[in-house]
Amino acid sequence: YIIWVMDLDYYKYSFVQNFRDDFNSDSFLKYKRLFKFKSTKSHKWYYVWVEVYDHHMYAVKFHLKEHNDSPRKYNIVTGLNEARMVINTCIRIMSDIASSDPRSSFGFIGANSEGEKIRNSKRFQVYSSFMATYVDPDEFMHITIIEKSAYMLVRRSEIEANPDLVSQLNQKFKILYDYFEWKLGEFKDFVCGRNFKTMIFWYGKNGIAGL
Repeated sequence: YIIWVMDLDYYKYSFVQNFRDDFNSDSFLKYKRLFKFKSTKSHKWYYVWVEVYDHHMYAVKFHLKEHNDSPRKYNIVTGLNEARMVINTCIRIMSDIASSDPRSSFGFIGANSEGEKIRNSKRFQVYSSFMATYVDPDEFMHITIIEKSAYMLVRRSEIEANPDLVSQLNQKFKILYDYFEWKLGEFKDFVCGRNFKTMIFWYGKNGIAGL
């Protein structure tokens, strides 16, 4: 496993369907995959959305099913105290995608809670710890942008084949979400400990989006 899940406890999940909406073959965002699972602790249902982009990039998001219609569904604190199993389930979904797509890379935002600053959010800190524990740094470059609570896992084999991949991903997200701004920032390669320059994530009046 390149994402270490052999001893990982998680909830049984199922694939629901793909949502293609109005995306066309030239769109950077190709489609969205929806998965669902039920907590055996709270008996609540969760949705896991996987946005599938060009360059084999997968953005992973999750929320309670009952919050699906809320514009702040990713910011709400549930208070159910079951984060470990929920995150584990998302990691298991990522692992299955990584196994089926050997070119896959991943990303996410640790959304800030109500009243919390965007920088280095509590969710980001928790998610980062899980990624450092379960995702092989020899296979994926771990990219963190603390100012925006953003995390990317980019396949090293893809970067070797295309050294400009990270910059290209950022540019395409900027085109897709044209109301975002971006600026140069730094990310760190966990394996060699060197700092690199890349374009930081984008933000606008509707908050952060993207990975």
